[in-house]
Amino acid sequence: MRFVLLVTFLLFAGFCGAEAQQPHASTSATSGPDFRSEVEKQTFLLINQYREKSELPPLAWADAIAKTARAHSKDMATGEADFGHDGFSDRIDHLKKVMHGVWGAGENIFYTSNLDDVARTAVQSWLHSPHHLKNIQGDYNYSGIGVWQDKTGTIYFTQIFVKIKPPTEEAQAAPPPSIVTPFGILATPETHSNH
Repeated sequence: MRFVLLVTFLLFAGFCGAEAQQPHASTSATSGPDFRSEVEKQTFLLINQYREKSELPPLAWADAIAKTARAHSKDMATGEADFGHDGFSDRIDHLKKVMHGVWGAGENIFYTSNLDDVARTAVQSWLHSPHHLKNIQGDYNYSGIGVWQDKTGTIYFTQIFVKIKPPTEEAQAAPPPSIVTPFGILATPETHSNH
């Protein structure tokens, strides 16, 4: 009997000791530059995974586009701009100055305060919206995503899609359309689901 009690005690003590030695999973930060950068990368990856499944060429990441997208998200998060596409033409004009051969562009935006799997939430919301989906499936070859959080933790997304033609194609192609239409005003998932 003592042997059984001793073995039980040792097993229990060993189990408690092993549990105490295991590192506790730390809660990942849900704010700051590292978090934002990770969300941008995850969102971009999910968009390209969707394009691959749809037999579309992947989008190439462009830092200049991401910087422009991030600035718009920051403006929305800080109240410098309303949630929407105001200033879209200015953003594209800026990109035309820093990137040669910009031929067409589109923009998707999103915001949410639900930070659980936030990149997937944004992409799934876009995929279920015809205008957002049109941009995701569009004839674009470069993109950048910028996210920013407001003081309450709500995260704002901007993804800009750009078609860049090499100089030889640009010289041979017809003039681009005079109007570039940004698609993609989308409310939070909670608001969206009520409509």
